[in-house]
Amino acid sequence: RMFLSRNKKGTIKVKGKEKDINPMGIYLYKYQNGFWISDGELPVNSYGYKVFHPSWDEENNRLYFASDMPGGYGGTDIYSIKYVNGKWIELKNLGSDINTEANEAFPFIYKSKYLFFASKRKGGKGGFDIYFSLQNDDKFESPVNLGPRFNSRSDDFGLILNDDSNLGYFTSNRPGGIGKDDIYKFVSGKSIFRIFNNYYTLRILDSKKEEPVENARITFSKFKLVPAESPRIEKIKGVEKEIIYTIDPNSLVESKPVYSNEQGEYFLKLKDLSYILKVKKEGYLPYSGLLKATGGNKLIEVKLIPEILDTFQFSFLDSETKNQIKDVNIKMEGGEENNIKYENDNYFIVLLRGEKIDLEVSKDGYVSKKVEIEHGLTPAKFDVVLEKKPKYVKYLPTTKGEVVVLKDIYYDYNSAKLSTKAKKELNKLSIHLKKYPKLKIELSSYTDSRGKKDYNQKLSEKRSANAKKYLIRKGISAKRIVAKGYGESQPKNHCVDGVKCSEKEHAINRRTEVKVIDE
Repeated sequence: RMFLSRNKKGTIKVKGKEKDINPMGIYLYKYQNGFWISDGELPVNSYGYKVFHPSWDEENNRLYFASDMPGGYGGTDIYSIKYVNGKWIELKNLGSDINTEANEAFPFIYKSKYLFFASKRKGGKGGFDIYFSLQNDDKFESPVNLGPRFNSRSDDFGLILNDDSNLGYFTSNRPGGIGKDDIYKFVSGKSIFRIFNNYYTLRILDSKKEEPVENARITFSKFKLVPAESPRIEKIKGVEKEIIYTIDPNSLVESKPVYSNEQGEYFLKLKDLSYILKVKKEGYLPYSGLLKATGGNKLIEVKLIPEILDTFQFSFLDSETKNQIKDVNIKMEGGEENNIKYENDNYFIVLLRGEKIDLEVSKDGYVSKKVEIEHGLTPAKFDVVLEKKPKYVKYLPTTKGEVVVLKDIYYDYNSAKLSTKAKKELNKLSIHLKKYPKLKIELSSYTDSRGKKDYNQKLSEKRSANAKKYLIRKGISAKRIVAKGYGESQPKNHCVDGVKCSEKEHAINRRTEVKVIDE
């Protein structure tokens, strides 16, 4: 079977007169009895547009070709169509990775997997350049320019290869030829794909607009990994040991800066080494990352984050009254405190995109609080709710139903052990109970919300039991004391499951209360 493109002769009427037209079309021929005879034409041929440059994929019965038929991306695009049981089906445009608003033509499908084609897209050397794309899962990857070995400032197109991929031909009208379009031959001591293996396209994009970033400054630093001076060896489940590696500082050699083109791209050659890639562009946060040349995907995309300044507005509210709190003391971690402005009872702070700061907030009569502000996660306007410090009465209860939080009866996290301060407070309670011998009390202990509920329940019961035992040792009858634990069920503040709180805030909920149940 042979495919060729030639003019499709015909006539059309223009203002009532017939006019000859000769658009390109693709025609089929078969070899029979020593002759090539006509076997029809491609069904997509038309007098309204061009169809040309056929390339046949024998393994998949699919024909690749170029056309300016309607519905493309602009100019001429590359298409494919499948031949099944005597019919042509599955006409496909190869998509926006291959086709652009410019002209794409001269496809050559090699071993059903590799596509070579010519394109006048932006970012090339000039005129038609030859590109290469690898097919994965029925989709062609973003193409790579073959570089100065094949492309010039003139038109370069029509590349073909032998079966060993070490010899081929292409056409060019570059200076120094004999005619207008000359055929050039190339021979390599190794497969052409081993040459391409080290070539990559680096594409710089705006992370928000997904548009190319032109004139971005790009540098590469080669590095080698070497074992650390004192390698750390750890036993890990399923792994005998792990050696920590560091970057050899003597291997860091930064390249001269290069810059991305109008398409945000730079065509580069990387050896099988590791690199530190750095990209800078005014108006964007600088990018730095590790890059490993693996010979896999030929497109490396870097998305730069716009360096946008955003303003956050916040105020402080009383947790009970919801009234605004003024004259709050603010200490900043991770930034300059003079970045915070106060105006009309509101606070304002400006952050760069990607920036994060922590504020330590304090006010007399309120529990100190840490506030985290992170660009992209924190709302532009928000309120900070402050809890009032618990009020401890200076006397102990004497009336039925009266409840008092025992001052200094607080516990360390995950502990039921009585502290020295707690024992002093229980000493006062024992004296009080001896002064009022008819009082019967309930000792109620609570935990914070961290940990499992069942565990917290048992922990609170143990705390109450320990306080009761201490009072018994001080001479108070066990019949006068009921010890109960309520776990995390009755917090004094907002620190419930899922809410981020400071240690001081959690400590408020780890308490013991005394309640008169009979007088």
